[in-house]
Amino acid sequence: MIKNLLLTVALLIPVVIAGCLASGTLVVVFDIAEFISLPVSIVYQPIDLTLNSDYEDHKDKIKSIDTITLTGFIVNRGSSDAVSEIWISDELYTDTASVRQNASLVFISPSIPVNDTLFLHWADGKANMRNQDILADQIKDGGQFNVYGIADGSFNLQYDLSVIITLTAGL
Repeated sequence: MIKNLLLTVALLIPVVIAGCLASGTLVVVFDIAEFISLPVSIVYQPIDLTLNSDYEDHKDKIKSIDTITLTGFIVNRGSSDAVSEIWISDELYTDTASVRQNASLVFISPSIPVNDTLFLHWADGKANMRNQDILADQIKDGGQFNVYGIADGSFNLQYDLSVIITLTAGL
């Protein structure tokens, strides 16, 4: 009995080690820095992760999306406190109502006072993320989607944000 157990363990150890050695952790970063002081309530930016060589080289081997977070800052240049929302979708929308009806909310900020800056560290960005499973699906399914910034009233926010994605992929 013990001999069979030891033989089974001896046979399983190389399989477990090979699985660990046949995968690795990658960090993929994309920036959201295009949004700034527009006289509209919505702005968008197309994202194409295939332009990132690490993502492109491993997109077909993604085993899991381990962490997604935002870091950087949002500046409120408006005349009243503002809350920033970030949405994603495969489709292109031109108005706030369409985005809120059809896209997926992935980030909502705390209220940002007038002429103030919200700094997002790793944990802060992660705490304010929403629907990470939907964003993870977009990342796994080709990495091409639109990111929308929405603010109450006119969009008078400046973004200097990076989305940091930690994923495990087969090598």
